[in-house]
Amino acid sequence: MPGKRPRRKLTKKKQRQYRRQKKAKERDRLEEEAENQRLSDPEYQKWQKQQYELEEFQRLALERKHLEEEETWLRREAIAQRQFRLDDARRRKEQSEAERLMGEQARELAEREEARRKVREENERQIAKANAEFEAMMQNMHEYLNNPQLEKPPKHLLRIMETHPGERACELYSRTNCCRYGHSCTFNHPRPMLSRILLIRHFFSHSLLQERKVHKEYASADEELELTEQDLRSDYDEFFEDAVKELEKFGSIINFRALRNTLEHLRGHVFVEYAHERSALRAFINLQGRYYASRRLNVEFSHLKTWRGAVCGT
Repeated sequence: MPGKRPRRKLTKKKQRQYRRQKKAKERDRLEEEAENQRLSDPEYQKWQKQQYELEEFQRLALERKHLEEEETWLRREAIAQRQFRLDDARRRKEQSEAERLMGEQARELAEREEARRKVREENERQIAKANAEFEAMMQNMHEYLNNPQLEKPPKHLLRIMETHPGERACELYSRTNCCRYGHSCTFNHPRPMLSRILLIRHFFSHSLLQERKVHKEYASADEELELTEQDLRSDYDEFFEDAVKELEKFGSIINFRALRNTLEHLRGHVFVEYAHERSALRAFINLQGRYYASRRLNVEFSHLKTWRGAVCGT
């Protein structure tokens, strides 16, 4: 019959399922009995107690380790926080110090700039004042020069200009109208605005007036190759004739003196004394900016008292 086989198959399947369930229940029962027997065994209970104590010991050790690690971390964190605060305080202090120094430098720079500005303005004012005085002086000089009715120069042209008013007069300058320190000298250098005597600095130039330092290799050279006093005299006579011829165009000359001194601040200076202030003024104006022997002339008025102290030789 067609319906018998499936039913038999289903019955066998259920039987196999039943047997498996029965075996499983028997296995579970045996395992439970074995477990109960093992739990009731004193040795097992002792071993179980030891295992529990070991696990508890390991748990406590692990907790203690975690606590120690946490305490170590907290200490390191506290040290790090403290170091951070110290570093931050030091950094703030350094920054504050740097800002203070920058502020001081800025103030010092501003003060220096202000001082330089004041000095510059004062120099410009002095230069403007000096230029105005020079222009006024030149105008007065031209008026005196072009007005023959004025026999004597005006009083404002006879003033004495001083480099350091109130200071002691420079003795060397008073004697020679020359000073080795020039404008840097701390003593007073009085100069006349108008005088009969002109000083032309470094007007006469000659090799014998130079300070010569002969090398030992050439110390025994032939003397005939060296310049002599006769050469100096000959060259000076030629210079004298040339200079006097030109200077006499401005008026009558009373004295013409040249310095033979080899010192740099005195070398080759020439003093020219005219008979009248108007002649000296005419020479002073016309010689300004002129050249002689490829050198620009430096002309100024002089008020020498004696020739003996100023002139070392001619």
